[in-house]
Amino acid sequence: MNTARQQDINTLFSSEQACVFYLFKKRWPEGFICPFCGRKQKEMAPAYTVVCRYCRKQTSITAHTLMHGTKKSLIAWMQLSWQFCFRKRGLSAREVQRIMVLASYQTAWRWLQKIREGAAQAESVPCRGNVLFDCASLPTPHTSEQPDPCIAIALEQNHGNSTGSRVLFAVLASRSTDAVTAAANRLIFRNATLQLRDQQWIDTGGLTEQYSYKLASREQLQQGQLLIQETTDWLNITYRGAVDTRYLQSYLAEFSFHHNTAFWPDPMAVFDHLLGGLISSTDNPPLPLEKGSTRGRLL
Repeated sequence: MNTARQQDINTLFSSEQACVFYLFKKRWPEGFICPFCGRKQKEMAPAYTVVCRYCRKQTSITAHTLMHGTKKSLIAWMQLSWQFCFRKRGLSAREVQRIMVLASYQTAWRWLQKIREGAAQAESVPCRGNVLFDCASLPTPHTSEQPDPCIAIALEQNHGNSTGSRVLFAVLASRSTDAVTAAANRLIFRNATLQLRDQQWIDTGGLTEQYSYKLASREQLQQGQLLIQETTDWLNITYRGAVDTRYLQSYLAEFSFHHNTAFWPDPMAVFDHLLGGLISSTDNPPLPLEKGSTRGRLL
């Protein structure tokens, strides 16, 4: 990681109060809005805990967010979030344990899962425009007794090259019409044009009743295959194949976050994007893992 970047973040968030001010403005950019009575209070000064002047109920900047109930300092949250953003190969729980000087591996793992959920929330806006939609299996080790997990992939085709395209994934319980259609509805805006692999998807009718469509070109399919290979390699390099598929959705969300922000010119914009996911309301959580998904280890 660039040392200058780390120094910038240490300077920007050098105190808890600096973190409070930043997160308060991030959560309520137009002034505090009471989550109980809904009244806006522009004159409310940034503070970790605030009391509504109308209903007198108390809330905090982390209440009803992924950061709710945390025992970690806000400075630590900022530092770990920054590390997460700029480690393109991913951040393992062991690394979090070492970087944040934690005694417990489980504490590091749970904390990192919260960050991944924030990344998923930040990247929860569905794909739009022309979207390559396909399903694929991720290979598991030969020792695995479970079938390879199946995922749906949605890749925007709205830019001149793959570096500017957003990608989203959903873990599937099966390749049934209902499961695939449900995944498409979660990953893609309804007014999008799907680019599909073959006539099979068109004949089922599950997708084409809700979207316009056309057959994908060979180049587009190759782009999707390369992305699946890149995802598999990333999982293997970062986690050495030790990914429990119960949590595969969160790992794929981490990959999507890095892929989709890789060419953003402003590092602070990437960091702010993640914080937006962490500080957003948990009343609308990110995509959950599909029920019935397999367990095992991913290469």
